[in-house]
Amino acid sequence: MRKGVKYIFIGLGVVVGVILAWQFSTDKSLSGSFPGDELQAKDELIKDYLDEQAYFQSRIVSLHEQIDSAEAGLESQAEVANVEILDGLKDDAGLSEIRGKGLEILLDDSPLALRDGANVSDIDLVQAADLRDIVNILNAANADAISVNNQRIISTSPISSVGTTILINNSHTAPSFTISAVGDTDMMLERIQNDALLNSLFDRVSTNKLVFQVTVKEWVSVPIYNGDLKINYLNLVD
Repeated sequence: MRKGVKYIFIGLGVVVGVILAWQFSTDKSLSGSFPGDELQAKDELIKDYLDEQAYFQSRIVSLHEQIDSAEAGLESQAEVANVEILDGLKDDAGLSEIRGKGLEILLDDSPLALRDGANVSDIDLVQAADLRDIVNILNAANADAISVNNQRIISTSPISSVGTTILINNSHTAPSFTISAVGDTDMMLERIQNDALLNSLFDRVSTNKLVFQVTVKEWVSVPIYNGDLKINYLNLVD
């Protein structure tokens, strides 16, 4: 009887021990499984975050490079534009030599004319007004540059006379007169051969044999202005 009870208690103890052992084993595996999955998920999130961060950093670097390149391009374009503006201003002020296709006009006194002496006849001589008229017509025909006897003509160039002496840019100039003009040859030629625009000159060419010859040239050179520049109205630009 006692042995039976003893065996029962032993059996119960074994069963309880097995149950406890299984429970402890199960708790251990459960408590070790879920945190591991959580850590793995966190690691994957961190990895994804780091990958995205690296991608966006590379994009930022790329965008900075694009911005720098665009700014450099704009600066280069601005420099080119400024140079073009400066060149245009220099051309207008006569501070650069102009070359290209154009006209060469020869204007001279009558072969029988005398500029010195008591019996001087103005109708046989080239007048300052004749030169001014030709220059004005060429300017109206959009000539790029004009010179008279290698004197560059700009907007403030005076063409005047003292007696029979002609002054261009306040410099004494003697006949014959060579007028050089760079620009649209067709337009300039059409205007300069219009006798209605140079009525007095064409009459004297016909009657008094003044020399007036117009030649189209593939290559005409107009020199730099060498007179005095008026700077009364110039403003400094920062």
